[in-house]
Amino acid sequence: MINRELDQKAAIMIVIDYLGGIQPGTKCSAMFFDTLQLRREKEFHAKLYSQNGVHDREILRAMVAANVPDDPYWLVSLKPAEGVFGLEPRLYRVDDRTGKVLAN
Repeated sequence: MINRELDQKAAIMIVIDYLGGIQPGTKCSAMFFDTLQLRREKEFHAKLYSQNGVHDREILRAMVAANVPDDPYWLVSLKPAEGVFGLEPRLYRVDDRTGKVLAN
């Protein structure tokens, strides 16, 4: 097990603090994206964009970089309680080293 600055609970609490609180009954979860998972995510996005007609390497690289952070992060999901209408699950990225919520 790698010693990280954050754990799952800390990442969730950072998002809750960032939002200023959440509604009771909200389901929270977090998943860590390490360097191996980031590489896979970048490969997935590159393949997706290539299949959709983007073949210029610089443009492809820029598009992938705009969607996938370079550094490990926590992906935090907040799903509203059942019975709350009009609210969709929300995803937030929390930088593992800085503990800051990343811009979407």
